[in-house]
Amino acid sequence: MDADVVIVGAGVIGLACAAASVSKGFTTILVEQHNSFGQETSSRNSEVIHSGIYYLPGSWKARLCVRGNRMMYAECARLGVWHRRCGKLIVAVAEDEEPELQKLYERGHENGVEGLELLTKEQAQRIEPYIYCQAALHVPSTGIVDSHELMKAYATEAVQHDATIVYGVQFIGAARHATGYAVRLREVSGDETKIETRTIVNAAGLYADQVAASFGIDINTAGYRLYPNRGHYFRVSATKSRLVSRLIYPIPPRNKEGLGIHVTVDRAGQCKLGPDTEYIDSSIPASEWYRFDESRKERFHQAASRYFPAIELDDLSPDQVGVRPKLQQPGGNILDFIIQEEEARGLPGLINLIGIESPGLTCAPAIAQEVVRLMAAQ
Repeated sequence: MDADVVIVGAGVIGLACAAASVSKGFTTILVEQHNSFGQETSSRNSEVIHSGIYYLPGSWKARLCVRGNRMMYAECARLGVWHRRCGKLIVAVAEDEEPELQKLYERGHENGVEGLELLTKEQAQRIEPYIYCQAALHVPSTGIVDSHELMKAYATEAVQHDATIVYGVQFIGAARHATGYAVRLREVSGDETKIETRTIVNAAGLYADQVAASFGIDINTAGYRLYPNRGHYFRVSATKSRLVSRLIYPIPPRNKEGLGIHVTVDRAGQCKLGPDTEYIDSSIPASEWYRFDESRKERFHQAASRYFPAIELDDLSPDQVGVRPKLQQPGGNILDFIIQEEEARGLPGLINLIGIESPGLTCAPAIAQEVVRLMAAQ
């Protein structure tokens, strides 16, 4: 065997899995098609350490987010990664939104989120005087993290413990045999290489369904098909960024395709608005996924000015576009992460991680813990 474990994809999930795998004594190779880590979803998001308040009780998202929240603060302290437990307010702008705030409070308690506090309008405006609301839910365990610094720390730790990370190499497929898999990889030059391994971890993010399909899994029947969904972010002027100190979220839209256009703060105190949600038509090539559409600016302003009235249209400038690997179809119900060892499909040692969108960043250390548990059980 060339390695006990081959991990496909060097986003934050793959990197966390590599660091956890090698720490448990598994020889580990991580392969990534891009020339560096975190070139897709992991580097184009809100960089929020979520609390676990939104998700269906008992789901992977709920359990791993609450656990991952606690683990993430500990991991950042251990690895020397910048982070800040800034907290957030979820705001009810109109009185008819207040029952939804109560439901979120109750769900958060059921999921084990600590420190939740329902605030009156006056209490909310004492701590965020430039935010307008009728009531708010204070979530003190929410924070922010430098995702690039986190990924770099996981990559460094993995390599220091003798993991191998190979960039610019594309996963082509794998053939099952008596003792494991022969993994086919294609280098930038076009040359193909084979690696022998017992375990494959599919952490390919936006392409995780395609990796699963390469093993002969019918991704439609299995419920593994992904629907890429992009979101824009606008940067807020420095003057208006100074007016808020916490993350500010509206009541989530009913379709639950996202959490609504919210205010996040980065390590420099700069605020961003976003993301919106848009399913990407299959006719649009991946090279066009990240093209910024500045015509959305007025919509962003209208959404944010409901609860942040000081913000003006001219305060917004283009920032970035991120793409999420959603299992939820357009107009469909919200779905949970897929974390599945595939022995039942005749593929022992294949671990699929599919649909790892938000709160995937927060869940990364907890997902890695689950993956290592599945490895050890083989």
